[in-house]
Amino acid sequence: MNASGPAQLDGLLDISPAALEHAQRFARVSNLKDNSVVYFQDDPTEHLFFVKHGYVRLSYISEDGLVTLHSIVPPGRSFGEAGALERFGYCDTAFGVGATEVIALDLACMNDHASVADEIRLAVARLIARRYRDHVEFTRALYRPNLALRLSYSLLKLLDTLGNEIRYQGQQVQCLGPVVTQRDLGAMARGTRENVNKALRNWQKKGILALEDRHIIVLDRPRLEQVSLDVD
Repeated sequence: MNASGPAQLDGLLDISPAALEHAQRFARVSNLKDNSVVYFQDDPTEHLFFVKHGYVRLSYISEDGLVTLHSIVPPGRSFGEAGALERFGYCDTAFGVGATEVIALDLACMNDHASVADEIRLAVARLIARRYRDHVEFTRALYRPNLALRLSYSLLKLLDTLGNEIRYQGQQVQCLGPVVTQRDLGAMARGTRENVNKALRNWQKKGILALEDRHIIVLDRPRLEQVSLDVD
């Protein structure tokens, strides 16, 4: 990944103006083509990243070779933070979805002992804590006993982070655009694309959602939430 120019971190890190000015000396913007890799799993952690434009998929490869998509990161959110403080390797592989711009913050900005570096370290720790909570919730969802439970959870999670509000057949509803594919949902919910499609078509027949032009339109979120809770 090649940096193309300086970056603005305003609104991305909760730090003072002085710390922000210091951090921005270590930040660069990079433009990525579709499916370009930002980093590979186990690469040394040298940068913390933020999505400026587009989306980034985060996938984990287990020891048995199973690939699990655990997040699609929208603009304004961070990724690659897990090993930032102790410089462990990245715990996943990150690659862009379509044309994507990311901001890479060189972790050398935390190397000195000035108060601004302390502020940045604390802000990064907060990002790590948020990512950890997301990871725990996702791990719990992976062990739900059937596809309907895992898939409904994944849909709800994606609606909260990537969903848009649209007007559809006279009502205001949420939808997921084509950035989320049925293959993505299968990788998140431990199911095949075919089984995911079958489940979505079943929910479409029940009036829970609609499938149109590569969009998933959720017509009845409370019923989808009920599906995610129905352990029977």
